[in-house]
Parts: sequence; structure tokens; C-alpha cells
Amino acid sequence: MQDNMVRSTSSIGWLLLIGGIVIGGGVAIFEWVNTPDVPLLVKLIVGAIYLGLAFLLISVLRQRLIERKTDKYKDVEI
Repeated sequence: MQDNMVRSTSSIGWLLLIGGIVIGGGVAIFEWVNTPDVPLLVKLIVGAIYLGLAFLLISVLRQRLIERKTDKYKDVEI
């Protein structure tokens, strides 16, 4: 039971996270080989990774809040 907002934020989050990791890894290796310090680039890459994680967290939280209303097992005790 996913609405468009959940799918959109989840897709954006995964895209930013994976894209940030792939691009960041490639750039980090390239820069590590050629020069020891690139603070702005590192900040942008880390920012993209954290932004992706934030979108994923928001997506999961929103989905859980929506599904909590109609969860037929919420009163079941283990």
C-alpha cells in the first residue's frame, strides 16, 4: 500500500545514496591518488550521502505512519 509520495522519496533517497557512494568512491580514489586534500568536494559528497539517508528515513517513517492506521496486527501481543 504505497502512495506516490512514498515511492518518490524512496526512489530519490536510493538514487542519492547510491549515486553519492559511487561518485564519491570514484572521486575519493582519484583525489587520494593525485592530491591529498579536497574539502569542498568531500563536503558535497558526504552531503549527498546524508541527504539520501535522510530521504530514505523520511520515506520509511512516513510509510510506517500511514500503515499504522490500518495495521490489523497492532493489538497483537507476543
